[in-house]
Amino acid sequence: MTELTVAPVRPEPTPPVPPSPPARRLGRRRWRDSRLLIGVLLVLVSVVAGARLFATADRTRQWVVAAADLPAGHIVVDGDLTTATAHLDGATSDRYYPGDRRSELLGATLARPVSSGELLSGADFAGEGAAATRLVPVIVKAGRVPDLSPGDHVDVFVYQPGAAAPPETGGDPAQPAQEGQAVAGAGVEIQVLHDVEFVAQDRLNSGDRSLSLRVPVDDAIRAVAASQSERVDVVKLERDARGEVGSGGPSSAPGYGR
Repeated sequence: MTELTVAPVRPEPTPPVPPSPPARRLGRRRWRDSRLLIGVLLVLVSVVAGARLFATADRTRQWVVAAADLPAGHIVVDGDLTTATAHLDGATSDRYYPGDRRSELLGATLARPVSSGELLSGADFAGEGAAATRLVPVIVKAGRVPDLSPGDHVDVFVYQPGAAAPPETGGDPAQPAQEGQAVAGAGVEIQVLHDVEFVAQDRLNSGDRSLSLRVPVDDAIRAVAASQSERVDVVKLERDARGEVGSGGPSSAPGYGR
């Protein structure tokens, strides 16, 4: 009987185990770390921006404004004023009345028209030494009024039919009439108001215009008489290089904000 020889089975070799990586300890973050520096910079920027925002909010305050459209010559009452919140720079804020000075304007006279919501300054009011004025309506026929804006200054003439020219115009009846002189009895233009302020106008159903003029108290009676004339002529005065039209009533006044 033949013997079978069995060869021994050799075990497969075990793969080598890789060595463990060396342990790394976390070190302290250094000040030179770029990410840390960027973080610190962002914090500083936020602090500075916040400080500027609070500083700006601190300069925002209440200011006195007109509660409605008000004409020149109007005497201010409490209902004419209100306050509005605004942020004004230093140079601008010195011109206008802050809200806590609102009561100082009661009883003051406006020297010019103001619009609703408009900030009020000392230049908008007549000064203490300004002459008293009155608003007087004068009726003028259509076609005898130039284009006017509130604040313009005008002269007012009336035509008196049958009147002789005054002596300074050469209207002496004893002298012969010359070119450009009024003939006695033919009528003459007489100036009744000089350098008065135009405030507003209304159109009447007849097409005529009712002009509101701010005139000195002493001239109010002449303005009323002019309105009764059959023919009234209005002449607009041109301003000179300084923006002045003469020595009439003031269109601005000294005071707070000047």
